[in-house]
Amino acid sequence: MIQDVLERIRQAETQAETIKSDARKQADEILAAARQAAAALIEEATRTARQEGAKLIAAEESKALQEAEEIRRRGAHKAAQLRQEAEARLSSAVEFVLKHVVTHL
Repeated sequence: MIQDVLERIRQAETQAETIKSDARKQADEILAAARQAAAALIEEATRTARQEGAKLIAAEESKALQEAEEIRRRGAHKAAQLRQEAEARLSSAVEFVLKHVVTHL
């Protein structure tokens, strides 16, 4: 009878060790799956962030090009205005200079 009790105790201990071992394996598998899922999420977030960053950069570059074109257009317009004003005053300036030179001769 004591032998039966001892045998049952050994079987229970063996069964407990098996359960404990299975639980450790299952915990390791869950942990590995969680790490893998976390790595996939990080990779996806990184990819998304890079795409968003590229979109923002492209939008800002486009905006900068538009602003540069507007500045160039305004500069060309202003230069044309100044050229017209200078051409309109050219005859008076020449006349002034000639009068000044002729008067002092």
